[in-house]
Amino acid sequence: MSVLTRRLDPLAIAAELDQNGFACIENAIDPKWIEEAQSYVNGLVSEKGRRYFALTWPSRNKGTPPHTLGADPDIQALMGELARIGCPSAATDEEIYTVLRVVAGASGEGKSLIYHYDKYVITALVPVFIPPGPKRKSGELLIFPNKRRYRAFAWLNILEKAIVQSGWYRRRVTDKLPADDSELDIKILKPGNLYFFWGYRTYHTNFPVSEDVVRATMLLHHGDPHPSSLLLKAWKAHQIKKESRILESVDA
Repeated sequence: MSVLTRRLDPLAIAAELDQNGFACIENAIDPKWIEEAQSYVNGLVSEKGRRYFALTWPSRNKGTPPHTLGADPDIQALMGELARIGCPSAATDEEIYTVLRVVAGASGEGKSLIYHYDKYVITALVPVFIPPGPKRKSGELLIFPNKRRYRAFAWLNILEKAIVQSGWYRRRVTDKLPADDSELDIKILKPGNLYFFWGYRTYHTNFPVSEDVVRATMLLHHGDPHPSSLLLKAWKAHQIKKESRILESVDA
């Protein structure tokens, strides 16, 4: 049985992404999967403690909710179609890249407001735990949708990301955020819903999370816009090793 509660139209989703930069599919995820994922995350928090941690490729761990989600044929087909629509030249023959991100405890403060562009064409968000809380303190998603086009050269993409994902640039963006939430594109997520945005093109981040709550999301990324670039492959390998070292230090 599919994790999705119904068949979704990739053309309609892509059209909404092009027009609005974000798509919310309400009640798209099977409630049973949400329950299993919440139990799974609770077990991880009990094991690792109330602190920030993230698991890369959790979908490779067979018998777990992340594996059920990542291996779902309907999810795979939908992500592939969206990636091809968003960037026809993108490679879609690789495994969907998955991350389970859990923010709990005081350590989560340092993992917020880290603005970035994703490496992949399409990003899907599957909320597991979304805490209530005061504005800008419950991990709300902040997006600047469709701010850039696909770069013709991989080196240009790397250079651009090095600038806009640097510490000084991120601090500059945060300092200039308006106090009025209505002037920002803030997304409040809900478990059971499925969310999409063009990850490569959308500058995005999360607000901090109060240390007394838990926030957990599954992220799925797909579609490589620069499949033939040896430079980008080397850079991605470096980034994955870097992320792995960070996660190992967090999980130690």
